[in-house]
Amino acid sequence: MGLRETKKLETRRAIAAAGMRLFVTRGFDHVTVAEVAREAGVSEKTVFNYFPTKEDIFFDEVPERLEALRDAVRGRKDGESLIDALHGLQAAESTRLASPGFAHFARTIAESPTLQAKGLDVMGQFTDHLAVTIREELGLHPADAQIAANLLMSVHWQFFRNACDHALAGRSGPATVRRLRGELDRAYRLLEHGLGGLEPAPSAG
Repeated sequence: MGLRETKKLETRRAIAAAGMRLFVTRGFDHVTVAEVAREAGVSEKTVFNYFPTKEDIFFDEVPERLEALRDAVRGRKDGESLIDALHGLQAAESTRLASPGFAHFARTIAESPTLQAKGLDVMGQFTDHLAVTIREELGLHPADAQIAANLLMSVHWQFFRNACDHALAGRSGPATVRRLRGELDRAYRLLEHGLGGLEPAPSAG
């Protein structure tokens, strides 16, 4: 990464960090973009150059998560199934989602209908991104790829909601990691039989 790209990344992270400090302290709906800009030491225009909406500041890790999702599918080991790859990716997130700091994130969402709506939009982005990746990687019919993505992301969405519930209930640490992973394991066991019969799309001609 060159100097220019590094500087842009640092600015983006600074804006997101400034926004999060304000959001968790005062509540997302009570903070303006102008206040985030002042907290980050940049202009309001600069904020919008990096984040189209205030909600995007809060969900600043979405591009990184989308890339991780794509890499999990495309970087599977020989013999590793799609389900196993995504199961492993999400299980690895358990420690972060069971950290004490995640409670601030979960509480801010719980207190903001705007963020709850944005969360659904983010899940839609993940689903569409995953569908395209599955279609390209496995050669599935587009309809099958979309169904698979919908089912897989339903597990991811429930996993995230479970993590929020635990955080809001004051649960964190190793015991919560084990609990989250156990819940995830059960979800994938339920899912695996239904996805076991996916077949590649027939070749043209």
